[in-house]
Amino acid sequence: MFKKFMAKLGKGAATVDLRYENRSYYAGETLKGEVILHGGEVEQQINQLAVGFMIKVRTKRGETVTKKVSSVPLSGPFTIKEKEEKHFDFTYKIPQDLPLTRGSISYFFDTHLDIQGGLDHIDVDALVLKAPKELEAIFNSLSKLGFREQPTSGKVDAYGQEFSFFPTAQFAGQINELEIRISSKEAVEQVFMEIDCQNGNREIEAKREFVIDHRLLEEHQELTHFLQQQIAEVVEQPQLFTRPFSYHDQYSPTGNKFSGVGGMVGGLAAGVLGGMLLSEMIDGLDMDGVLEGATDALGIEEDMFDVEEQFEDFGGFFGDGDE
Repeated sequence: MFKKFMAKLGKGAATVDLRYENRSYYAGETLKGEVILHGGEVEQQINQLAVGFMIKVRTKRGETVTKKVSSVPLSGPFTIKEKEEKHFDFTYKIPQDLPLTRGSISYFFDTHLDIQGGLDHIDVDALVLKAPKELEAIFNSLSKLGFREQPTSGKVDAYGQEFSFFPTAQFAGQINELEIRISSKEAVEQVFMEIDCQNGNREIEAKREFVIDHRLLEEHQELTHFLQQQIAEVVEQPQLFTRPFSYHDQYSPTGNKFSGVGGMVGGLAAGVLGGMLLSEMIDGLDMDGVLEGATDALGIEEDMFDVEEQFEDFGGFFGDGDE
């Protein structure tokens, strides 16, 4: 009787352990392993055994948000006997278009053992999502040109994931920051490059789009030369590269989720983190200025609007809140 009481409090209860090859993974790769369940000091009824794949994001405001990407149910109700050991095969295909692991982005598996009438047992295992070889080739070429990835690189917004670099060699003094987004297509990588060019005493924000054939990605020296040429042309005449990126036209809310941009690295974050990403975008806007201009144009009083209250209405639009 005492053992049963203590098991309900978690002491001597059943435990669970997810095991898989401890290495970095690509988005789209299938991970295989097993979940080992160890019976405790007494027989216990299990309601459910499931593994959740979780993403943890640190926002620009310094907040940490954890969301469930997907869940893998392994078993419904069953009985685990005293000291019994059970094994469950575990297979999980990592979704495409997830953000890569960076300082503000991390992933983990949350293995949840739902014990009837007792404290649930949870096992947490980290997973690192690395850059695919196509993106890694671009990163390596930028490194050869003297660009170093910033510690804050890899932040996500409603469009996907953005990688930021600073120059240390030939472009030092000409470029303050270089940022890229990548959209993967069947035979090419579409690159959206934003360059903060130092033009005399002022900075010009230049934008350039181009595609890289997958065959070029295999020729490292040629790829480096190609990127150098793309960057140099922008630095020489940044005022010619100020048109907005085309992906802005592809982005729109559909149904009750934001769709993001197809093929964009990190684009799936728009669906998983939708409400939070909208908030991040709103924070970047001068809402007072926007509101003032609108009220002047309409000839109405500014205090008729409560901006924060209006945007709070989007909360239900995106489904679940923060976990």
